[in-house]
Amino acid sequence: MIIEYLNDYFKKNEITQREIEQKTGISQSKLSMTFTRQRKLTAEELVLIAIKFDLDLNKIKELHNNESSSSSF
Repeated sequence: MIIEYLNDYFKKNEITQREIEQKTGISQSKLSMTFTRQRKLTAEELVLIAIKFDLDLNKIKELHNNESSSSSF
C-alpha cells in the first residue's frame, strides 16, 4: 500500500525517479527495484522521501497500520 501511495503521488505530480534521486540521494536503480517490488524501502529511505517531498507521515503511518492489520489474517 505504501509503494502504491508513493507511485501514485509521483505519477500525479510528474516526478521522475531521477528527480527523486537528486533530492534524496537514493539511486535510480534502488528506486526502480522498489517501485517494481523487487526490494523494500528502508525506514530511513521512506522518511527521507517523505521529508524531501513534504508527504504526510500520518498518511504513511495509516497505510502501514492498514497493511499490517490486513496481513495478519
